[in-house]
Amino acid sequence: MIAVYDYSRLTMSLSNMQSLITVACIFAAAFTIRGIVLSRRSRNPKRLPLPPGPRGVPIMGNMSNIPKTKPWEGYQKLCEEYGGMVYLEVLGTKLLVVSRMDHAEELLEKRSVNTSDRPTIPMVELLEIGWSFAFMKYAADWRQHRRAFHQYLNHNAVGQYHPIMYEEVEIFTRKLRDNPKDFLEHVQVFFGTIIMRSAYGFDDIGRNRPLIEAAEALVQGFSEASTQGRFLVNTFPILRHVPAWFPGAGWRVRFNQLAVMSWDLLHNPWDDAKKDLTEGKQSVHPSMAASLMNHLGDDADPDFTLERSDRWTAEDVARNACAQAYLAGADTTVSSASVMILALANNPHVQKKAQAEIDRVVGPNRIPSVSDRDSLPYLHAIVKEVNRYYTVVPLGVPHTVTEDEEYNGYFIPKDTMILPNSWAMMHDPNTFEKPFEFIPERFLTKDGEFDESVPGPEYAAFGFGRRICPGRYFSDDAFFAMAASVLTQFDITPSEKDVLGNPVQIKLELMDHTVAKPSAFKVDITPRPGRENLVM
Repeated sequence: MIAVYDYSRLTMSLSNMQSLITVACIFAAAFTIRGIVLSRRSRNPKRLPLPPGPRGVPIMGNMSNIPKTKPWEGYQKLCEEYGGMVYLEVLGTKLLVVSRMDHAEELLEKRSVNTSDRPTIPMVELLEIGWSFAFMKYAADWRQHRRAFHQYLNHNAVGQYHPIMYEEVEIFTRKLRDNPKDFLEHVQVFFGTIIMRSAYGFDDIGRNRPLIEAAEALVQGFSEASTQGRFLVNTFPILRHVPAWFPGAGWRVRFNQLAVMSWDLLHNPWDDAKKDLTEGKQSVHPSMAASLMNHLGDDADPDFTLERSDRWTAEDVARNACAQAYLAGADTTVSSASVMILALANNPHVQKKAQAEIDRVVGPNRIPSVSDRDSLPYLHAIVKEVNRYYTVVPLGVPHTVTEDEEYNGYFIPKDTMILPNSWAMMHDPNTFEKPFEFIPERFLTKDGEFDESVPGPEYAAFGFGRRICPGRYFSDDAFFAMAASVLTQFDITPSEKDVLGNPVQIKLELMDHTVAKPSAFKVDITPRPGRENLVM
């Protein structure tokens, strides 16, 4: 017998089944959405709105609103439109950009317990730079590293490195006098050397020079790699699993090279410093490495001990802290010092006023030292104004909200990244009159004394809250020593002249990287008469 199937009934059955599946999917989606809504309501019982910002599109969110070039300027315009802060979502990532000082102080200073975490940054993993506590999560590992770093670079400790700074100032000014056209290179070697000597005790420039160059290459590579929009992996973190041999993944080769540089910078100088200590070849000056190594043995100081954590051994913490010293300070301070030279060239009246103060207070026979800072308010104001006028890392390092937060009538969900637009804060006309002009007098009282009430640029240069850079005191002192030596001994003018022979103002052009280094420029540096052989 031949079986006869009723295909019409079968078709109806399949149709009914599809209908049932569709209904089931609708119910499942509805329950999922209901769960999300209920969860959000339980987290946000006051039904507060999210912070203001442009409406996004499905999936991509506010991708089209992310500035492509000079993002600090683009974000500033957005923030002006939405009241000093703007909320964006891109592919599920929540971002709150703040460009006003009051918002930054409230969120990142007063609420730092909840806003001191760091987001997971693909570049940190790919470049194997997770040893830098600047990128560590706000947890025990970070506290251990910061404590070790702060122990040797706090306000009271940096004085032990002043003799190194003064020795290097003499070498720096001699190079500047003999070969002024290479001033940018001299600045880089100056700051790199004092950091390497203070961190590892290497007094030989032959040892320091390759380390300085390697560290500079690593910092520059990281700055380029982490620049917003340059590599898709920063937007799509899953791409970090793409192997280097995969078609179109040539960027992985470059990242692998930078990862090798990171390993070398971390381990090689530490191992050399350990060998020097074992062989009794350490510097006559104190160094972080030698001091930290003395805390690793059985005879360690009981008042300060280095402890291992789940990830790092005690020696790891010490090694990481020393490497952090260069990574955090050299490139940023070099850039600021370069901009100071540019600003002095463009403002001869500032030079003359600072030189007159130095000649009056210190006299013509020596270079001011850091201990003279309180007696030289105008020179102090110049250093402050450089850090306001020029922001090395315009968008800072992002913070992450650990738990849901309420602020100013808005709901800020947990895991939201807070991006402080430090450049915008330091160029806010409501805070600083004529913000794009170089005016050291803004930090002085009418009587010419340094005015502590004026908002300082420390936030812009060194970060916020509990994540503020603990190396800022070292950087400030080294910068002051350099500024004092340059202004005491040299006059600086723009190299380019117009048809009448007048100096042409130098335009400050910034590279569009995470670290916004100034583009190269030319100046004429000439010794001041009678001050060719001064010492500190």
